[in-house]
Amino acid sequence: MVTLGCKVNQCESEQIATALEAMGLGRVDAGRNADICIVNTCTVTQRAAMQCRQAIRHEVGSNPHIRVIVTGCYAQTDPGALFRLAGVEQVIGNDCKEQIPAVVAALLGSDGATGHAAPAGLSPAGERQAGHRTRAFLKIQDGCNSFCTYCIVPYARGRSRSVAPSAVLAAIARLEAAGYREVVLTGIHIGRYGLDLDPASDLHGLLARILEARFSLRIRLSSIEPTELSDAIIGLAAENEALCPHFHIPLQSGDDGILKAMHRPYGARQFADVVRSIRGAMPQAAIGSDVLVGFPGETAEAFANTRALIESLPITYLHVFPFSRRPGTAAWHLPDRVDADIIKSRCSMLRTVGKRKKAAFCQSLTGTTTTVLIESKNDPRTGWSRGLSPHYQNVVIEGRSGLAENRLVDVRIVASCGESLLGRLIEENGNPC
Repeated sequence: MVTLGCKVNQCESEQIATALEAMGLGRVDAGRNADICIVNTCTVTQRAAMQCRQAIRHEVGSNPHIRVIVTGCYAQTDPGALFRLAGVEQVIGNDCKEQIPAVVAALLGSDGATGHAAPAGLSPAGERQAGHRTRAFLKIQDGCNSFCTYCIVPYARGRSRSVAPSAVLAAIARLEAAGYREVVLTGIHIGRYGLDLDPASDLHGLLARILEARFSLRIRLSSIEPTELSDAIIGLAAENEALCPHFHIPLQSGDDGILKAMHRPYGARQFADVVRSIRGAMPQAAIGSDVLVGFPGETAEAFANTRALIESLPITYLHVFPFSRRPGTAAWHLPDRVDADIIKSRCSMLRTVGKRKKAAFCQSLTGTTTTVLIESKNDPRTGWSRGLSPHYQNVVIEGRSGLAENRLVDVRIVASCGESLLGRLIEENGNPC
């Protein structure tokens, strides 16, 4: 299984793999020949689509006899381009992913394979293991109704659809029983969660029910739009340690004219108000954002507005992307394109700002105490154990190696090292080890 793109794709890949394992099939490690390879694709940018084609060519080049099934967003929006690639046996769009186990069974059956169980159904909530049973991604929503002018995702994923609250709670209970210590609630547009259900629900209501259930794991939200991060949700996070103080809020541009051309339903001031509301309620909260550079019509003044807004806000990290024209989107036809070298230069400037802000945030956490989820891999430089804080920061545990993975430990942050943290383990008596 080869997966490219977002956490939703990763969730769905794990669903597919789990269903195939239920049929008696096994996963093949990298470097070993497989009979079938499933490539779950992304097409959010031209580069993403190119990487998908490269991944398919690599698999076929490594094993000329492999049979490739391509699925995901690229398969949904441009199946013809994928069918033209050597070795591609089937192209299955997002709206038919649940058919993949049956397709695999048919392909193997045509070779005379026997003894396979009937295809297993896919989990409605999209449970996914991340790493070695430390963090799990749980898809609670799919699709998007926004149709931002630069974005192909609504065409690839369809309208917003939500998983019933009872199914989400049941999935979290299964993940808790399986030993996970953190669940990331993910989707394409999670701020729209529940609005399509009957009776209608919303994300705040779902989070309240999850917190009322008092699971012995922490909950993290994936990306959420600024117009949908309500004071009520911020209040839940401020009042409940189980909900991580970490919010990823797409900005895309800090210029109101560009935001309007993007069909974003907010202005720079509204975005700033949300960020400041988070910081007012949770002074140590991590606040990340996405910025799209070089949208058609982005003048030097418009870019300066974006940079000035980011500089003025307590944002703790940035994901910076160059604008990528996608056929089928409204922005494909827009004039006033920005020169590629200018886009590259502006991206570099914003990434520098992002690195500086992340380093400053790490420095601000020095002297605080936090809970770290120990991960499976040690820090490659020191060999010490490392893990993830609720603020989504990597923490290296000073002088300690071999700590059991998937363990939540109390740590005092003693130093920042650029974009990571150095912590000292706290014993049960409250003293640093």
